[in-house]
Amino acid sequence: MHYVRTMIRLVLLILCSLALRAPASAMDFSVVLAPDGLRVVSARGPIVAGDAERLAAALRTADRDPFGNKRLLLNSVGGQVGEALAMVKVMDQEKVTTIVESKAECASACAQILFLSGVHRYVLDGGRLGLHSCREGAKGGQSTSCNDLIAQNALAHGTSYASIMSFMQFTDPGRMRWFDSEEADCWGFTRWPPGIDRGSKTGEMPLCIRKPPTSTGKLPTR
Repeated sequence: MHYVRTMIRLVLLILCSLALRAPASAMDFSVVLAPDGLRVVSARGPIVAGDAERLAAALRTADRDPFGNKRLLLNSVGGQVGEALAMVKVMDQEKVTTIVESKAECASACAQILFLSGVHRYVLDGGRLGLHSCREGAKGGQSTSCNDLIAQNALAHGTSYASIMSFMQFTDPGRMRWFDSEEADCWGFTRWPPGIDRGSKTGEMPLCIRKPPTSTGKLPTR
């Protein structure tokens, strides 16, 4: 009987995944089983118009973890800032934990907006975040107002304004500054769940701001 229930659950998950698929040019949402058996949402691809609505539909089918949050796995090069902020409103309502898995990349609006808006948020070893400055229209220069908007959203969700703004302000829109899991922890971009001794806690100054990396790029130790 348990086997039958398990098979039915897997079939429903597959059907749900297919129903939530967006056009190839948009972010693809699917519901997958995590190692602990919980249904979580996987989001892959660029952020485009309509993704906030698709995210809301996907999250309705996800389970809550022991902390009361739904998990969102991110693997995206970024995309539309306005749509990413609309997705954050959905995430705030649902209470979402954002995760970048091993071998996954979350860059631009994915990292600077979606990832940093998670209640808990973390990068697994082998995954990475990418940050850069907003682009000012067709000119291709930096957009100070867009950078500030993103930094204010990060601050509202518990990330130091200085941590996020410093890298956006000094990284050209056409380039990307990548952070592995240890660097993401050190610069205060992560908020691991209680019981895991990694990263900064809410209200705590990130280690890499208190003790900047050496000239060789070596990260400080506590």
